[in-house]
Amino acid sequence: MKFPWSRLALFTMLVLALLPPLAVLLYAFSTRWDRSLLPEGATWAWMAETVRAPRVQAAVVQTLALSLASALLTLLVGGTATIVARLVSPRVTALLDALSLLPYAIPPVVIAIGALELFVGRWGGWLDLRVVYVLVVSPLLFPLLHKTLAAAMRQLDVAPLMEAAHTLGASDGYVLRRVLLPLLAPALVAGLLLCWVTAAMEFAIANLLLGGSIEMLQPLMNGMRNVNGHLSAALVGLSFAVVAAMGMMVEGLIAWNTRRNSSSDRPR
Repeated sequence: MKFPWSRLALFTMLVLALLPPLAVLLYAFSTRWDRSLLPEGATWAWMAETVRAPRVQAAVVQTLALSLASALLTLLVGGTATIVARLVSPRVTALLDALSLLPYAIPPVVIAIGALELFVGRWGGWLDLRVVYVLVVSPLLFPLLHKTLAAAMRQLDVAPLMEAAHTLGASDGYVLRRVLLPLLAPALVAGLLLCWVTAAMEFAIANLLLGGSIEMLQPLMNGMRNVNGHLSAALVGLSFAVVAAMGMMVEGLIAWNTRRNSSSDRPR
């Protein structure tokens, strides 16, 4: 009988992936964890204090609002570019595929420093930092939306759909409004949620660009770690729950869209 190396490797990866967040959650619900290998006591006090803190509430509201604005801007501009490029020319689509790789090649710290030099150093007198933050973060979210929409449009096989519409005398605008956008609605919502989650978890740009004026959730977690580790762990636990819920929404929408497309392709 062969030794199950693949199962052992999978189990090891699961343990390594789940151990850090599990330790953070245990620290958030323990009275103290500094005298032994295991935590001592169990309490909801840290979590309740974190939820009631006005500073935390303000940071959560600002983070959700600015990250949602960044995601909506990405959906409006990036989603339009992806759909139009897919309908116009494969060369334009290939160009967007190449441009979508640029955010992964440039570190966020470099982008934040460049934004500070340009928008704050030179134009800071009349530009709102929140607007600058949205404009800087949105291009970083474009690859997520672009890949999501591109995969959905490949499943729909848009080219034959447009050719059939032209044969029947329908215009591109009519097909886009009445056929293509309704079919792409689940992918658009999933891409929006994915961009929203990613923007809400962004740290480097929020810390460097907004750290002195507007407090965001991720920099607040880093600052609270030096004040009270239990409160910081409780805040991390709450963010885990929010991100997990939004991730489940994204997975559910993608699965529902896949099932709907597969059922529509079956012969009746």
